[in-house]
Amino acid sequence: MLNLNLPSSIGGCLSTNMMLYGIGALAGLVILGKLMRDSRPLLVSVTKEAIAFQQWLIGKLEESKEFWEDVVSEAKHLCRLEVERKLEILQKQQEILQKIKNRI
Repeated sequence: MLNLNLPSSIGGCLSTNMMLYGIGALAGLVILGKLMRDSRPLLVSVTKEAIAFQQWLIGKLEESKEFWEDVVSEAKHLCRLEVERKLEILQKQQEILQKIKNRI
């Protein structure tokens, strides 16, 4: 691109490309730091909204968790009632069969 005649290494141990990458990264960090300082109010506002959204989401997840815990609890209760009713019917049937057997 620039047609610069640069040696392939500096001092025989550091690649010129690696040094240029390092300088570029450092320049990028300096520019990024400046941009971030200039956009601090925007970053604070975005962070505040992200925190508010996180709190809202956590609240909704807790509500959903409570809802599903209630649904599961109610379903278990209905299952227990159904099993108890079936046991009562079986006991009554057994009593009737016992009465029939005693009469014979």
